Amino acid sequence: MAENFTQFINPDLSWALLLILGASMVRGYTGFGFAALAITGLNLIWPPQISVPVILLLDLIGSLGLLRTVWPESDRALIARLTSGAVLGIPLGLTLLIQLPENWLKIGINAAVLILTIILFLRPAAARREYPWLTRIAGGVSGAFTAAASVGGLPIVCYLMMTPLDARRQRASMVVFLALTDLVALALLAASGLLGVHLLLPILILLLPTLLGVHLGKLAFQYFRPKSFHPVALPILAVLSLSGLWLSLRTLISPTLTGA
Repeated sequence: MAENFTQFINPDLSWALLLILGASMVRGYTGFGFAALAITGLNLIWPPQISVPVILLLDLIGSLGLLRTVWPESDRALIARLTSGAVLGIPLGLTLLIQLPENWLKIGINAAVLILTIILFLRPAAARREYPWLTRIAGGVSGAFTAAASVGGLPIVCYLMMTPLDARRQRASMVVFLALTDLVALALLAASGLLGVHLLLPILILLLPTLLGVHLGKLAFQYFRPKSFHPVALPILAVLSLSGLWLSLRTLISPTLTGA
């Protein structure tokens, strides 16, 4: 038990607590962004095989406080199509999580977050209608990202920005869909032996800032209804993904330089 305790308690933990609080506030306000913000930070102190299931569990717990209010505003038909695609994509992402070396997985996670953030900065034009086949593909990509890196929200944000949905329905549909994919991904992680009592301590450490942040973000959404979520999440995502990518690449390159 003492060994597990020292594994999770380190000098960067206080910074991680602040990061989780901020990520939870973004999640409560926008309906997305928690996992993408949290994974780039927690990967600096824990391996992805720990941080990914921890973030999925926290994301699901944080979603419970939002589901009751967003359900009436969500697009259930759209969610069903997204989920049918995600069910096919999640096993692929789980395979990557299990098989890829830790540092390469971190590089892939940060690069994916950075690319999707750039796409969001570019603000793709909205289509006049939704295309069901494209919705299922977006759901599949999101499912794979969720299981491999717990960042399934970003592909969905990119896709929903190209649909005629307004910001309120986008947020509501994202919250419901991401809760469903978290649940499926966690079930598969459990079946693969990646969930266990060793995750209890990090969950307990991060639970309070998660719940507090989601509550504060939800209050902010009630008083400051946004027309767009870009100014809130995108600068933070860009900074975290760039810093995480740089640190992962430096870790990968350092042994090579030392050996030379």
